[in-house]
Amino acid sequence: MYRLQLLAVLTTALITVSTTQAVGQSPPNSATPDSTFQAFATDLDSLRQGNRIPGLAAAVVKDRKIAWMSGYGSAHFDTDDGAPDVSVTPDTPFWIASLTKTFVGLLFLQLDADGIVDLENRISDMPKWRDFCTWLAQSGIVFGRDLRCDVPITLRNVLHHRVNGTPGTRFLYNPIMDSRLSRYVEHVYGHPISAAEGRHNTMAQLVQKRILEPAGMTRTMASLWQREKADVFFDMAQGYGLQDGDYVQRRQPERHLAGGAGIVSTVRDLARYDVALDTGTLASDSVMNTLFDPPNQSDGTESPYAFGWYVQDYRGKRLVWHGGWDEEAGFSALYLKVPDRKLTLILLANSEVLHWGNPLDRAAVEQSPFAQIFLNRFVFGGKGPQK
Repeated sequence: MYRLQLLAVLTTALITVSTTQAVGQSPPNSATPDSTFQAFATDLDSLRQGNRIPGLAAAVVKDRKIAWMSGYGSAHFDTDDGAPDVSVTPDTPFWIASLTKTFVGLLFLQLDADGIVDLENRISDMPKWRDFCTWLAQSGIVFGRDLRCDVPITLRNVLHHRVNGTPGTRFLYNPIMDSRLSRYVEHVYGHPISAAEGRHNTMAQLVQKRILEPAGMTRTMASLWQREKADVFFDMAQGYGLQDGDYVQRRQPERHLAGGAGIVSTVRDLARYDVALDTGTLASDSVMNTLFDPPNQSDGTESPYAFGWYVQDYRGKRLVWHGGWDEEAGFSALYLKVPDRKLTLILLANSEVLHWGNPLDRAAVEQSPFAQIFLNRFVFGGKGPQK
């Protein structure tokens, strides 16, 4: 049903990116040669089309400045609902899924620095915790594996994803636990924890005030209930999946900010966020030093996760990153920093294909083909995707 429409969309993208700038592409603004950005743009869109991603937005930040941005493909095309084809640009809003965790980790460090919360406080003392913990432990879900409900679990344990087994001893990525963080914020501010599922909850209001406003993120919603940014909601890309070879629309995402997901943003705004992080606009030096500093495991090795960011060493380079994946809503994302190069890649897509299945117990961004083309072009001096 959609094959002719899909062919037209992909043909348009191919013509657009061949030798000219892609839709919404900003010219390079860094010491990196133009040819590097052009080659990367070609690699990127080739990979997008090969993976049948309807629309993709990309940005590169270099030396604390937005160096390059572009959009490819369609944010929304006609799937018999009467909506016209809309091209992706750097200002197209996407559901960023788990990239939200980077905001939540920073928010809790800010609240800790201001004495509003203490990261050593027990989230397990929150009302209805035992019911939730018991359900998860008995659910058969991987995130409930070895979960103990009879021992204290701290905010720090949750933000470091070290809750399974003996809390604070080993890493296992656990996004379901993050969903409790918005409830904890309501508890701290004296509200019933059910308020977390209300319209534009307290955590969303704090993210807007403490992060989005200082960073100048005008096209970012802290939740889909943020009334004053309704234009962002209406401009948001549609998520897609594939069914019998055809694109199908996925459901709308959850509207409230839970802790693990909830934010809608653009690559331009996320690039502004990246600059704000690296210039100290959002927090003190001590907070920023903590943000990317993972704890040690029980065996003395470094954990791969700290306050909403994966941290790993790859080919002699420190990489700091997070992915986003919502298969039900049809969105995925990648945010990758190379600190010693002052270099960042941000990708947002309206399909789940940017997700590469990172292991739950370690960091392996090098397994992402999208990360590889970026690292090869900008960091390791390669000529294209690593074979």
